Amino acid sequence: MSGFLVDTDILSIFAKANALALLREILGCQRLPITTGVFNEIVIPLEYGYDFPRRVMAVAETVLMSSEEVAVFETLRLEGRVSAADAEIVAICQRRSWIYVTMDRVAARYAEMHGVRSVDLHALLKAALTGGLLAEDQLRALVEQMERADHTVFPFKEEL
Repeated sequence: MSGFLVDTDILSIFAKANALALLREILGCQRLPITTGVFNEIVIPLEYGYDFPRRVMAVAETVLMSSEEVAVFETLRLEGRVSAADAEIVAICQRRSWIYVTMDRVAARYAEMHGVRSVDLHALLKAALTGGLLAEDQLRALVEQMERADHTVFPFKEEL
């Protein structure tokens, strides 16, 4: 299997920027591995008329928890410090020694407290540049497109 799980925010921002193919290239996979919790989060915008979740689901593959992972998940949820989707990702990544791909700094710190490594958006974009998947001008255009689509500003963009 993959060796990593992708969270809702990463999927959303790449989908909104029509860059899911790039994300799959960066991660070296045909299908993007997600959890049931991420599936449930990503489809919510469909109820409000957004179409990007369909693009995500066309390239996603749901990873199910084992009984041991369910036990870890339940313990993490009872802590009440992260969402169900984040707890599910941490439980699976912890048991399988996988990497958590996330934009959420709080969730990343939480994962690291539980022995799970994480990769953020900045690292993904840097990998696209250093791996020759995007030229510098293409990367800057993608970052601007992501910022517009998600109504945000990335503090790291000058470092790219």
